[in-house]
Amino acid sequence: MNILVLFIHITFACLWVGGMLFMVFVSSPYIRRTPFKDEAFQNIGKRFSNIGTLIGLPTLFITGLLNMHFLSVPYSSLLHPESVYQKTLQIKIHTFFLVVLTSILHDFYFSPKAKNSKKYAKITRILGILNLILSLGIVFLASALRYNM
Repeated sequence: MNILVLFIHITFACLWVGGMLFMVFVSSPYIRRTPFKDEAFQNIGKRFSNIGTLIGLPTLFITGLLNMHFLSVPYSSLLHPESVYQKTLQIKIHTFFLVVLTSILHDFYFSPKAKNSKKYAKITRILGILNLILSLGIVFLASALRYNM
């Protein structure tokens, strides 16, 4: 069971971070050159939000907690870490909550307004970049956990 939960966690992390990297390096450069760029960004963003934010982030949270349980990491260690591993995990989870907040602001507040406002479009872009950087930070912290066991 624990291997299945870890597999789901890693798969959704790949979907989340990989989806953002795909948007930055593949779809966005192409879409920016099209006459329907505003509509395309809205449609792609809405679809990714439904999958990534509404399904992926809750799944990552639940599977992350289950992984802690399977590794016998006490939940109290998130408040009072006693080892390098627990401190790294605490930072990873705090960063995850920043990603959730950034995603909600990006996807459901600023993005719908970006189509009709250059100001909101710029804020949306900045939040997207911040979200990607924070998410890559989480991947880095997850990698560090492997060596802090």
